[in-house]
Amino acid sequence: MKISFYNYAFLAIALVFVASCKEDDRVTTPLSSDLQIPAIYDSTGYEANVVTESQVRSELAALTRRMQVGRHMDSTVTLAALQALYNGTTLRAVTGASYQAKVDTALRELARATGKGVRYAWENAPNGDGGVIPTTVGGNTGYLYDENVLEMEQVVEKGLFAAAMYNHAVSLISAGNITEATIDRLVEIYGAKPGFGNNERNSDPNRDRFSAQYAARRSDTANANSLYAQIKRNLLTAKAAVKAGSAFNRQRDQALADFKLNWEKVLAATVINYCHSALDGLRAPNRDDGIVTSVMHAYSEAVGFLSGWKAVPPSQRRITDAQIDELLELLRAPYDQTANAQSYLFLSQNSATAQLFRLDGRNDPNTGVIERLAQIYGFSNQEVEDFRKNWVVLQNRR
Repeated sequence: MKISFYNYAFLAIALVFVASCKEDDRVTTPLSSDLQIPAIYDSTGYEANVVTESQVRSELAALTRRMQVGRHMDSTVTLAALQALYNGTTLRAVTGASYQAKVDTALRELARATGKGVRYAWENAPNGDGGVIPTTVGGNTGYLYDENVLEMEQVVEKGLFAAAMYNHAVSLISAGNITEATIDRLVEIYGAKPGFGNNERNSDPNRDRFSAQYAARRSDTANANSLYAQIKRNLLTAKAAVKAGSAFNRQRDQALADFKLNWEKVLAATVINYCHSALDGLRAPNRDDGIVTSVMHAYSEAVGFLSGWKAVPPSQRRITDAQIDELLELLRAPYDQTANAQSYLFLSQNSATAQLFRLDGRNDPNTGVIERLAQIYGFSNQEVEDFRKNWVVLQNRR
């Protein structure tokens, strides 16, 4: 039987029609506008999914409590006790290698400074092994500093927010095979809970801790685009995208990239906050122990928060190694010199004024920590001003 030209033509048209139908089937997959993002985080199976991250949180809290014993002039904290709470732990395992070494050094310095029984004479720093600068006249408690007036507790605790917790989060994301359980783990290691309490109330099971606590402090609840609100949306979006299937992988990946950057911004904003606090105290006309210990506590928190980023793979953060080194140099606390920082120069009668512009380079935008961070993260002048505030306190969320 012969097939005519018209039969061939009909067959060709039919094949084109079938192919186009298959193509139509392929492209009718829901697009981004079809992703339904819930207002409430789905916490089904949450506690079972976050066992490792909950352990890291508990281990960091336990280490911090032990370090804080040294804030009492008469209390000695042994290096062995500190090492027992860090060595061999999941916390250490998720810490970037260079920061493991930094923590080891800081714990030795902290133990040496404890149990002196008298106030540390910061006026003569650096001298001895350091000690407690009290918060009140004749007081027995305050904050514990090494001989250079750097608070090792903050170098350890706040540095581990990035060097361990953020570092663990990016390892989960980079590992691939992202599931709903993975997003739960990110919520937990960030410091939040499924209810996103946006507060510091111990009575609330959803209260924020660790980085999430500082996100709450930097965020006005009236601002729908605050850092806290953005991170909550990032995690809700990522969870919804994973649940919706592989067609939404692009939305999932964008949400996770935004989550990482916003987490980084939270800690940068908090460094700005603490630099402002230190500046306020350093500009006070009279410096007593209470002012000095408050200033150097805030300063040390800034050093800790910044230092931790150095242990995170450069591809997983916006801030570069060179920028971290530059900022730590401005703070006179180079990354590889934990035990040899020149923090005391911010208190020196002869040089303190000259140090202020290292924190606030308003007269030279290329020199101040606050201005450099604003440039790196694109913070507006209004945002930098708002970061001065603890919104949790102002809005009675404690």
